[in-house]
Amino acid sequence: DFPVSDGMISQWKSDALVGGVIDGNYTISSDSFIGPRKINGNLIVNNNITVTLNGTLWVTGNISINNGANIKLASSYGTNSGLLLSDGHVSVSNGANFAGSGQAGSSLMVLTTSDCPLSLSCNGNYAMDVSNNVGAVILNAQKGTINMHNNVGVNAATANTINFDNNSVINYVSGLTDVNFT
Repeated sequence: DFPVSDGMISQWKSDALVGGVIDGNYTISSDSFIGPRKINGNLIVNNNITVTLNGTLWVTGNISINNGANIKLASSYGTNSGLLLSDGHVSVSNGANFAGSGQAGSSLMVLTTSDCPLSLSCNGNYAMDVSNNVGAVILNAQKGTINMHNNVGVNAATANTINFDNNSVINYVSGLTDVNFT
């Protein structure tokens, strides 16, 4: 059994709906606060901006986080953790950074329900593709494959399959089994 149940994922999706729905693809191009919220489409975050999550963010499409983008939890999370949830492919690269609320014990998890590369709709993509100096995040693609390459260092990873290439590292962080997601 994987650590995150389908029931937990359904609850997190319900939590995201509390903040409303954005229909269509959504690009964040300046420092922003968002969540809880559902995005019916893809999410793109690029170019050295900071996105602060005030609640669970659920993206029904693909997520692309690149070029020094920072994703962090709002200080109101305290010692709790939060998540960025996708039903599609997740691509994280080029120095993207992740952080909890700033308090000990707070972490950010990026989770996808995708089973890629198994489905025909995957077009050769992995459920998660993480590359080029990304770190300090919990990754979960328990139905699919996480592909990590080129200096990736994450705190935890759960997947059906994990590919490691070119200096990829999982740094065990003591206490992650007791992470409290809100």
